[in-house]
Amino acid sequence: MMFALFQFSAAEQIGLAGFGTMIVVALQAVGGAAGNMVCVHNVVAASAVVGLKDREGEIIRMTLIPMAYYVVPAGLIGMDLIYGGLWLALAAAWLAIVLTTMATNKGHLRARALAA
Repeated sequence: MMFALFQFSAAEQIGLAGFGTMIVVALQAVGGAAGNMVCVHNVVAASAVVGLKDREGEIIRMTLIPMAYYVVPAGLIGMDLIYGGLWLALAAAWLAIVLTTMATNKGHLRARALAA
């Protein structure tokens, strides 16, 4: 929320008005939450609490995938709301790719978890 006024005024300065400025501020909040997922300070604190000392890099690498699942569709939907066009179709294609990947890897992940 610290940068909301800055993002709002930047959106106005590039020519967006009304609804477009609100979308930019909302996307900034989504981006901030996504960045918080891989914030080094948060990962170090959380890993210290649960006893995963010296595994911060591994945790961040593992968190990048869910973060991409979160950020990419938000950005595509935001682009569609601001500019229109095929952005929503790209978001739907991204969802299809993610769901297909998850369905095909389901057995592999379960086998890997059992082996560990």
